[in-house]
Amino acid sequence: MAAHNNTRRYALPAATLVALAISGCASQAPQGKYVDGTHEVSGKGKKSNITLQVQVEQGKIQQITTQSHKETESLYLNAERLFPKIVSNNGHEGIDAVSGSTFSSNGILQAINSLPRTDGSAPEYQPVGSSEGKDDEFKLKWSIQPKLGLLKGDYYYEEARFRQGHMGSMIIVLDSANTSDVILAEFNESGRPNYYTRIYQDVPKRMSEYNFSMGKKKGTAWVQSALTMEKLMVEKDKLTFEPNPDYDPKLANKLKQPNRLKYQGLDIVAGASNSIQQSMVPLTAKIHDRIQDEGTQLKMYQNAERLTDAKGRWTGVTSLLRFVVDTSSKEIVNVYYDEIFADSKQEIRDASLKKHYRQSKYDSVYYVEPARIGFNVMFDALNEHVKNGGSIFDINDLPATGDTGSYAQTGFTKRSASWDTYLKQADLLYKEMRADQVVRTHD
Repeated sequence: MAAHNNTRRYALPAATLVALAISGCASQAPQGKYVDGTHEVSGKGKKSNITLQVQVEQGKIQQITTQSHKETESLYLNAERLFPKIVSNNGHEGIDAVSGSTFSSNGILQAINSLPRTDGSAPEYQPVGSSEGKDDEFKLKWSIQPKLGLLKGDYYYEEARFRQGHMGSMIIVLDSANTSDVILAEFNESGRPNYYTRIYQDVPKRMSEYNFSMGKKKGTAWVQSALTMEKLMVEKDKLTFEPNPDYDPKLANKLKQPNRLKYQGLDIVAGASNSIQQSMVPLTAKIHDRIQDEGTQLKMYQNAERLTDAKGRWTGVTSLLRFVVDTSSKEIVNVYYDEIFADSKQEIRDASLKKHYRQSKYDSVYYVEPARIGFNVMFDALNEHVKNGGSIFDINDLPATGDTGSYAQTGFTKRSASWDTYLKQADLLYKEMRADQVVRTHD
């Protein structure tokens, strides 16, 4: 961050400021941890001194601004993520360095350590390491593993934007022989296009890093509420909920107020109350009305299986393929393929993939596909290919189905191993759909 020339600076060293603070306030006891005022403090980074301007009121840090530095810009911007933690903590004590920006982080923390203190002390600064490797301390638990094996039934889908532009989507699948039996309920939400955290703009929340980010900040993950509601819908075959006649939206964040809830009997929405009450429940109600009024000609065929290595051991990855077919036209109208990582790091055999536990290749922001193209790009292209009349087996013109030349010259893709897993799954589901006479011939 560039220095601002019009920012007021103090030339006095920290020790002098402490002495002035003590001598100038002899008649009053010092208040708070730090001396009030606007202080310019410095610490040593990797390539330069880092100079900060810190505003203190009533002994507490109110604002931190970077005045100057000559660190690598991207690394320093990463280290600046410490600012709100320092303000909240009113000091640097107990704060770890940001992983990948350890030197810049220590420069910032050292600068804060040199702030003049009301008690006149000047503690020696002790460098700290990053918090990398502490993910195992993440205590929240949930499972995103799909039901293994074949699942098929009458398919319903609704989606709509809500609250500032988030996109909610709801899938309900009923037993074709008993349409009052809910066999699958699946809710997802994508962050709005202008979401304040850029990496989560238009990103699905169900199996992405979003749940860990939210869990660390708020102590609960978005997906936990979604899974709880889905379980309720399936176990109770329940798709509608009665509105709360005493609902008061002004009390939405008052956890002990019963009239904060929009629907009766849904006091399970901590962590995703807006998503559940403003999106999941209304979308499911629309599906309920469609079931009663018109039924559906769409059927879902899904298969999930654990991928194994040469010795038959689970790799910690589960593949899932879902076809939605229009039984009147016998056309496949939607294809969804994903590979889902295990619920714990210990279950994932590839060490490089352990960090993606409880995420999927399609939803993850940080997963790197070895084929050198986005996993989601590959299978979005498959979906469009099939929806436009292409065969589910004719993948030769789709991304990452083969090597495409020199990386230096063309940025080539390599064939993705996921295509072979997809084809195996597609053959299994195709035979099932043909046996049920719901799909046309695919070469």
